[in-house]
Amino acid sequence: MNKKAKMGLTILLIIIIGAAALIFIRQLKNREAQMDEEQNLGVPVETTEVKKDDFQIIYNYSGTVEYAGKRKISAQIGGEITDIYVEEGDEIKKGELLAKIDDEELKNNLNSAQAAVKEAKIALKKTKLSKEISENNLIESRAALNEAQSNYSQWKSDYERDKKLYQKNAIAEAKFEQTKTQFKKAAAQVERMKAAAASAEKSVEIAELNIKNSREKLKKAENEFENARLKLKDTEVKSPITAKVVREFAEEGEFTGVGQPLFEIAQPDRFEVKVQVGMQDLNKLKIGTKALISSPVLENENLKAEISEIASAADPRSRTTEVTISLKVNNLSLKDGDFVSAALVAESYKDVLIIPEKAIFNYQNKSYVYLIEEGKAVRKKIKRGASNGYYTIVKSSLAAGDKIAVSNLNDLQDNVKVYLSEQENGDD
Repeated sequence: MNKKAKMGLTILLIIIIGAAALIFIRQLKNREAQMDEEQNLGVPVETTEVKKDDFQIIYNYSGTVEYAGKRKISAQIGGEITDIYVEEGDEIKKGELLAKIDDEELKNNLNSAQAAVKEAKIALKKTKLSKEISENNLIESRAALNEAQSNYSQWKSDYERDKKLYQKNAIAEAKFEQTKTQFKKAAAQVERMKAAAASAEKSVEIAELNIKNSREKLKKAENEFENARLKLKDTEVKSPITAKVVREFAEEGEFTGVGQPLFEIAQPDRFEVKVQVGMQDLNKLKIGTKALISSPVLENENLKAEISEIASAADPRSRTTEVTISLKVNNLSLKDGDFVSAALVAESYKDVLIIPEKAIFNYQNKSYVYLIEEGKAVRKKIKRGASNGYYTIVKSSLAAGDKIAVSNLNDLQDNVKVYLSEQENGDD
């Protein structure tokens, strides 16, 4: 490159650098002017209006749909399952026979118990008859005793009379001895009749004891018969309610123990949702608390529900408590085992003032907001109400329609000038 070309290139570079420097200086002056203008405008803020509306504190949980009244059905007696009469999905009625346990031995026991009752009844009948005979003997013995005592009294009177006559030689000795003999026989007869009456009384007492024992034996036999009947009845597994068979746990030919589940049944026309609620939220919930149930299978529909049961004890590991939510309206889209979301309405307020939580700041341990009035931020102390973490109820100082700052709160002071930021004006 010759000397003249080099000089031309140098001059061109100088012109370009000079032009760039001139543009930079002009932009710098414009920026300084803009900053001066912004300083004159004040602090840029975003605002929102205080609203008056209904307000709720909602706890969101997830849970599982279950048939209401779900319960497991088991046999009350162990043994081999000889018959199963239903399958999963079957609709069953209250009292319907679901399964049968082998009853051959129990039938034999029932027959034996029935025979024992029959024998005990016959024995009781015999003891009652024996008592009746003993009572009749006692009546006869007492009558005979009375007769003997009357005869004895008569002969005693005759003996005492003849004794006096004999002592006066008024009657012969033979006559006196005859009267004396009859008197002794009458006395002996009284003693025999007394013994007979005493024996009859004893027989009645023994008969009464025999009746008591026979009745006790009969009662025992009848109890054994009833127990045998109930055990035989327990071989029939029946449904306690009108329901649907949700699950079947056993098969024919298997042996089952007492209390071992054979079926799980439920009422298919009623659903409930089980959720595990944290201890802190649980304090705000109670029986009857409203809830809304949502699920993808429900599309955009929310089902109304309410808490129907709160478990009495918490899970020590998860520190949660099971809460049961009953659906008020049956929805055929839901199925047992479906996953759903549950919005629990812990608190509900009507027609209250609400503001965003981010509009509130603390100053000297009090809650404040910046009210925007005539281009200035005015610090206003407020009284807070319930909050859901995003919005808060305001109980004083503000009115519906008031504008408050929700940005740059740290840059604001009482009565400082403000202007709407570019974001609020809709600028990029």
